[in-house]
Amino acid sequence: MSVSPLHLPPGVHWIDTVQALAEALPDLRQARDLAIDTEADSYYAYRVKVCLLQISTREHDYLIDPLAGLDLAPLAELAADAEVRKVFHAGSNDVALLSHHHGFRFANLFDTMLAAQVLGLRRPGLASLLQERFGVEQKKTYQTSDWSKRPLTEGQLEYAAGDTRYLLELRDQFERELAAKGRAEEAREEFEKLAFVQHTEREFDPDSFRRAPGAEHLEGAGLRVLHDLFLLRDQIAAQRDRSPHRVFPDRALVELAHRLPRSPAQLRDVPGLPRWQVERDERALLGTIASALAAGPLERERRARPRHVDGDAPLRDDEKRVFEALRAWRTQRAAERDVDESRVATSGTLRNIARTDGLSIERLAAVPGMSPFRVREYGDEILRVVAGIRPRPS
Repeated sequence: MSVSPLHLPPGVHWIDTVQALAEALPDLRQARDLAIDTEADSYYAYRVKVCLLQISTREHDYLIDPLAGLDLAPLAELAADAEVRKVFHAGSNDVALLSHHHGFRFANLFDTMLAAQVLGLRRPGLASLLQERFGVEQKKTYQTSDWSKRPLTEGQLEYAAGDTRYLLELRDQFERELAAKGRAEEAREEFEKLAFVQHTEREFDPDSFRRAPGAEHLEGAGLRVLHDLFLLRDQIAAQRDRSPHRVFPDRALVELAHRLPRSPAQLRDVPGLPRWQVERDERALLGTIASALAAGPLERERRARPRHVDGDAPLRDDEKRVFEALRAWRTQRAAERDVDESRVATSGTLRNIARTDGLSIERLAAVPGMSPFRVREYGDEILRVVAGIRPRPS
């Protein structure tokens, strides 16, 4: 159920009714550029959902409440309209969530973080860009707000609107800078990939207990208890739709595995486990510990020799020489362009190139990570570097 905010910042429109959405649509539909962001509850929920959708035109900021049960189909139409440019900052998660939960399909995207990276800016985060370019300070404390709660505070509303309010002007600046540096095509390829990002639901890793701080000091029975407590936590989190770490923190489960309490009194003495948690889940915790101890100790994981999959096998000696030559070339090329080395090519891409026999432009284009732009921009240089180490047969 949606509860409208008590106080709206100036120029911000709150939309949680069919009528309010209908009144906003004419302005949204006539805009040729829309800045978009979302706020989700990933810090609080087991199954992440979109809790707020922010859209800014050049004149207005709209905060749309998906929790009010609105039909967002009219907004999905705008997302798919290739005549309307959608501007995000670090938009992969926004695109994935809107596509997965609300059926959005995107065309004609621009991402200001990707643009900043292509331009070689050392601080591409939104807070840094807003401060440097507009003198606006973004309060990071709201990043971890529980956006599913209503009503939202005035501070949350101002923060959310600020996420999109400056994106269109920032996009204008970056578009000019990309053109001036001859990097518009490179950026456009990155934007096009953004439209196809897929959402991945939270999956429980049965070995995650081994990575909990303090787990390395457990043996036998303690490891078994910790393993079963992690299973219990995930089951409770899924049932209650709560983030696992908000059910029981890792440190509390590790402490339980060290102390192995057998009674409610011993359970209440465990540090990091508040009394209300003990009272709520006392029976489940003690039952899990008892059954884990009855099941017997769990062996510490043996360090097996790494299994290699495609593209992960060790390089041969000649491939290592090619790889090191390519790394040296990448360092020099990135310095010339004043960008991060990964913008030229990732290390994984260079390894794949080093493994490719009989390298040609055609084979280079088939290497994962070698986009059409990278092939055009760097293809001949890469071939020369490789040929200097591994001459082509005559």
